[in-house]
Amino acid sequence: MIKPSKFVCNQFKDNRGNLIEIVPKKIKKKFIYSILTDSKKNVIRGMHFNKQMDEEKLVFILDGKILDVTINLNKGKNFGTIFYNELKKGDILFIPKGFAHGYCCLNKKNSILYLLNKKYSKKNNCGFIWNDKNFNINWKIKSPILSNKDRFLKRYKAN
Repeated sequence: MIKPSKFVCNQFKDNRGNLIEIVPKKIKKKFIYSILTDSKKNVIRGMHFNKQMDEEKLVFILDGKILDVTINLNKGKNFGTIFYNELKKGDILFIPKGFAHGYCCLNKKNSILYLLNKKYSKKNNCGFIWNDKNFNINWKIKSPILSNKDRFLKRYKAN
């Protein structure tokens, strides 16, 4: 089964400071677009996915700690499988094609860098509500802080 993969970044330290390898050597992918988010505690971002089901993401935690949630939306027996990953500073998560993605911020300050294989497309960007009964995600939070866009997302409907 294809599933998200968690990595710890390679760091090289010396008397000058450090160097961090963001894309692990094991990941043989090309990323052409990047997004940086800063969020406070109790923010949920998601659940987002690309309608074409061809988007891959690398999520790198610059600072803070998050509960990362990915859901397999690929047709087949593993459809709807939920993967939970608690990620902290220096952790990397690779999200394959066909997965919805979201996260809940656990620290006071959380900075996340996304690397994507495709440019953002408003036309192809899609999502569903954070508390969708189709999936019953255990966010461990009752009253999250949401964007207007995420607050008004509907339940998931397969195309």
